[in-house]
Amino acid sequence: MERLLRWIATVVSLLVALQTGVRAHAALPTIGGRIEGSGIVRFDQSSPRQRPLARIDLFAEQKVTSELRWKLATTGRWGGTIENASGAGLIDFGHSFQNIDPSLQLDEAWLEWVDDDFDVRAGNQRFTWGKLDGPKPNDLLNPLRYYDPLVDREKDQKIAVPALSGSYYFPSSWRDRLPDDARVTLVWEPIAVPWLFPEADERWFPPAAETGPPLQIGSLTVNDREICPCVVDIDQEIRNSSAPARRFDNGNVALRVAGRSGGVDWSAMFFDGYDPAANFSVPVRLDLSNAGAIPGVLSATALTQLRPAYRRFQSIGADASSAFGGFTTRFEAAWRFRRPYPREVSSLTGEIVGDEQRVAALLDGKTVTLNAFEPRDAAEWGIGADYLIDGWLPLLELYQIILLHNDTPLLIRNVDTRITASLRKTWLEAESLETKIVGLWGIESGYEMVRAEATYAITDAIAAQLGVLGVWGDARSLIGEFNRNSELFGRLSYSF
Repeated sequence: MERLLRWIATVVSLLVALQTGVRAHAALPTIGGRIEGSGIVRFDQSSPRQRPLARIDLFAEQKVTSELRWKLATTGRWGGTIENASGAGLIDFGHSFQNIDPSLQLDEAWLEWVDDDFDVRAGNQRFTWGKLDGPKPNDLLNPLRYYDPLVDREKDQKIAVPALSGSYYFPSSWRDRLPDDARVTLVWEPIAVPWLFPEADERWFPPAAETGPPLQIGSLTVNDREICPCVVDIDQEIRNSSAPARRFDNGNVALRVAGRSGGVDWSAMFFDGYDPAANFSVPVRLDLSNAGAIPGVLSATALTQLRPAYRRFQSIGADASSAFGGFTTRFEAAWRFRRPYPREVSSLTGEIVGDEQRVAALLDGKTVTLNAFEPRDAAEWGIGADYLIDGWLPLLELYQIILLHNDTPLLIRNVDTRITASLRKTWLEAESLETKIVGLWGIESGYEMVRAEATYAITDAIAAQLGVLGVWGDARSLIGEFNRNSELFGRLSYSF
C-alpha cells in the first residue's frame, strides 16, 4: 500500500508541476479525469460474485507548440472482479495474472511531434485499427484486459503499451497523383506486453479453462502392462509464465497504408507480433503418493498448471468504409498465418489417456505439457451497415472466422459466424438520455447475448447508467461458456 500511495503522490505532484511550471508562451496543460463507481447484481447466485468497483482515471495533456504535444494518464482501481488480492500495488508489463487490489496502472503516456508531412509519437500508446463496431480483425496492437469482457467499454479493455509510431503523408508535389489523405503508418512495440486475465475464483474466469471433474479410467495398458482401473483427481493451479524475451528483435511491428478514393476510406495493413488474446499451456505431473488408497484401483492426483502461452503470428488485412444514400457501410478482412485458437482445457485429458508414451512419462514422474490451443491458418472478415432514421440508429454486422485444415475441436467452429444487431437512440430535448440495445448470435457455436443499457446525463459532468446483460448457449463456446453470468449492472461517473 505504501508503494501505491507513493506512486499516486508522484503522479499528482507531476501533474501539478506540469501545470504551474510551464513556459509562459505555451498553453496551460489540460488536466482532467473521471471518477466512477460500478456494480452488478447476479441473476444466478451460483455464479461467482463481483464486488463494487471504484475507478479513477487521471490525465494531463498539453500542446507545447504548434508541432509538439504530450499526454500523461493513469488509472486506479479498487474492488470489482479481483478476489483474494495479494496486496496493493502497480500493474506491471510482465505478468498476465496480477490479483492486485487496489491497483494503479500507467495508461497513455507519450510525446508527439506533428509536422506537415509526418508525425511521430513515442511512449505508452493505445491504437484502434479497423472499421467494424464489433470484433476488428486488424486491431491487434494492444493486448486485452479480461476483467469484465462483455460489459467493459472497448477502450477500457485495451492495455496501453510502449511503442514508437509514425505516419508519413508524402510531399505535396505527389499528392495530386495519390489518393486523398494518403499516408503510411509504421508502429514498433519494442517489448511484448502480456494480456491481463482473471484468476480461477473470479467471475470472468472462463469455465473452458477449468480442468473438469475427476477421471474414472477403466482398463488401460501401457507397455504391455495393465495399470488401470484408475481414479485420478485433478488439482489445478494458476501460474504465470515468463513474459516474451525483452529483445529489440522480439517485439511487435505493424505497417498500414491508408487513403481515400471515390468517397471510400480504405487501408491495408501487415502485423507481425504476439497474439493480443489469451492462450494457455497446461503442464501435468502425476502424484502417486496415495496409489494404494483404494484396493484394486490405482489412485492418483494429476497436478496441473494453467500457464499463459505467448505466441506470435502474422496477419495481412484491409478495411474500407463509405457513406451513401443515408447508409454508412464498413468492411474488414484479414488473413492469419498460424494464429493460435483456444480449446477446452478439459479436452486435453483424452490426449494423455490415449497416448501410451505420455502415460508412461507421467508414471515415471515426468511432466507432460500440452497446449490448450491450436495454431491454424484462418480468414476473418466482417461487413456492416447503419442507417439513421428519425433519431434511431440501427446497425447490423456479420462477422465470420474460417479455419483451414482443422481437425481439432476448438472453442470456435471451423466456420464460425456471428451476427450483431444494435439499436441506439437519444431522448429528451437536450438529448441527455441515451438508450442502446445490442444482440449477438453465434450461429454455428450456438450462443446468444443481449445487452441493454440506458445512460442519463444528470449534469454535464455527472452521468448514470443502468443495464442488463443476458448470456445463453453452448458452454463449449467463447461466449456461451459465460451462460451463468447474466446480470444487472450500473455505473455512476463524474468527469472533470
